Amino acid sequence: MWQMVCNYHVMIMVAGRSGRRQIPPQDVARYWQSRAAGMSIQDAAGIAGIHVNTATKWEAKRRKAQAEIQLAEVEVGQVVKKQGGRQADAWKSAMEVADLPPVIPYDRLSPEAQRGLEDFDYFRRRYLGRVPSPWQVDAAYKIAQMLQSPEKEFILINCPPGAGKSTLFHDFAVWMICRNRKIRVLIGSATQTLAKMYSRRIRETLERPFPLTPDPILVEKGLALNAEACLSIDYGRFKPSSSGALWRAEEFIVEQEDLSGLDNKEPTVSSYGIDSEFIGHRADLCLFDDVATPENAKESVARDKLLERWDTVAEARVDPGGTLVVIGQRLGPGDLYAHCLSKVTYEEDPDAYDGSDVTDVSAEVEPEKKSKYTHFVYKAYYEDLDTGRESRRTIAPPWPNGPLLDPYRLSWKDLSYLKHSAPAKFDVIYQQQDLAQGQYLIERVWATGGMGPDGVLYQGCIDTDRRPGYIPPNLEPPIISIASVDPSPTNFWAIQWWLYQPSTNLRYLVDLERTKLTAEELLGFNTSSREYGGIMEAWQNRSFEMGYPISHWIVEVNAAQRFLLAHDFVRKWQALHGVLVVPHTTSRNKLDENLGVEALLPPLWRNGQVRIPTMRENWKTLAFIEEMSSWTRNKKNGTDLVMAHWFAELHMPQLGPMKRPPRLWRPSWI
Repeated sequence: MWQMVCNYHVMIMVAGRSGRRQIPPQDVARYWQSRAAGMSIQDAAGIAGIHVNTATKWEAKRRKAQAEIQLAEVEVGQVVKKQGGRQADAWKSAMEVADLPPVIPYDRLSPEAQRGLEDFDYFRRRYLGRVPSPWQVDAAYKIAQMLQSPEKEFILINCPPGAGKSTLFHDFAVWMICRNRKIRVLIGSATQTLAKMYSRRIRETLERPFPLTPDPILVEKGLALNAEACLSIDYGRFKPSSSGALWRAEEFIVEQEDLSGLDNKEPTVSSYGIDSEFIGHRADLCLFDDVATPENAKESVARDKLLERWDTVAEARVDPGGTLVVIGQRLGPGDLYAHCLSKVTYEEDPDAYDGSDVTDVSAEVEPEKKSKYTHFVYKAYYEDLDTGRESRRTIAPPWPNGPLLDPYRLSWKDLSYLKHSAPAKFDVIYQQQDLAQGQYLIERVWATGGMGPDGVLYQGCIDTDRRPGYIPPNLEPPIISIASVDPSPTNFWAIQWWLYQPSTNLRYLVDLERTKLTAEELLGFNTSSREYGGIMEAWQNRSFEMGYPISHWIVEVNAAQRFLLAHDFVRKWQALHGVLVVPHTTSRNKLDENLGVEALLPPLWRNGQVRIPTMRENWKTLAFIEEMSSWTRNKKNGTDLVMAHWFAELHMPQLGPMKRPPRLWRPSWI
């Protein structure tokens, strides 16, 4: 019975293919599309270019198949119940696919369908029943434009919670598939379960054989519309007619215009959770939603694992010419989005290189650098567009014609409460700031230079012609040369070498290290060879050879003073080099109003009095700026470089340049 009914129904779509005259599938699709639009048999046959008798036969076969379907449902109802409904679902699905037209070429699409491929807002209203949302339409067009770039593109979109970011990705993915069925889309999320849920939602939208009818309550409230048409009717079926085609919730392939390439095609849509251990597919469009969470936005093992997998796996899934988009609300200065914004790329001009070997660093020209991620920000509230109470009403126009991004979902009543009762949460999560204004240690623009959010043009703190380990030429004496150490028994150590020029009030960072060490690796003594070793010995000798011997080593006493001050060989090392080890006690001093971290360091960076080496191919400067721009009072980990900087600055005014100890000549054999 099942096979007979399926054969009858499929015959409607393939009639004429094995007969004396083969009717093109496009004509068959145009006929059924016209009938679905409400046209008569005669008018639909005229549009499709077939004889009215042929159309009448198709209609008769269709009515007969529908009658037998209804009869079969009654006869086998009890059997289907015992089998859990699986056989009925498979059979009904086959009926629906056979009843849908095949892929419709662009030149045979209806004017409405063609408009939908160009107009994203119209596409959403006609096929998905969406109420217009200006910010979603704006973001969709920006992504689509960058998707046309021949280079890999990376996009970061920050928007408040509840604004419809998941809906945007769903609708955009469906739109892209309708425009190009050969596209490969990767749906990513924090977990594989969430990613699979999103991909299943896209699949259900594509295979739906009837227009979407939303919840009447949502329609009444103005949050949804009744869809006017169905995707699979206007554009042809998306679910392949072949029974062996890939069509699972986590990955599926849509029907192609060229059926011969269906078996070898990679999935049109595949899902990937960051928690998954393996991902094999590459994609033209990677959409990541709900990746950052409050748990992995803080300093923790979960955050380190997320960033590692993002750098090594997620970003690597983009094919050349493809686009990766990640969307979400800001959660703090240590979240995934801050990590993405800190990445830079360099625009090198190959014609600018003349082939000569450049050994002088100062002669090199640093290429133009730009952020790796293109950043789009949509805030919940735009104060400059606020014209009064009327502009903040629920029925008021949304952004960009009003101050609220979505007056209904993000109403002023809710936002105003957060703005006054929890300003930090409002600034970060709803206004997409790293932290609430005034809680940064420094602004990133103070270090990199440029126009700040306050409208001030900052000179920056980066010496573009100097790499780590190099000293600016012709420094006017006197010069104070000191080193600072922030030790840790289990975590990273931070070591910095600074030159301070009192006449200009400039301090130059010569070099830094951030690594895990033991006490002996900082300064050790080999009793058999009677030689010193470790970073302190190496840096001390290097500073002497470069003409600026380190006079003071400032070390936090909370962890290392027992080692440095208790051993006799350490005291002899100080006498040998004429250097002093200055113990530093942090205690509560770092929060002191006059001498704390927030009191001493920000003015120096804001005025450009801290000079650091170039960022080009230099992880040290990048790490230093990242820590400085993300430091907060309650941040416990990842502050080693900040603290070492503070140690040096706190003691610098009290230290004077030490004279280089005389070195007497002695025979080489002594």
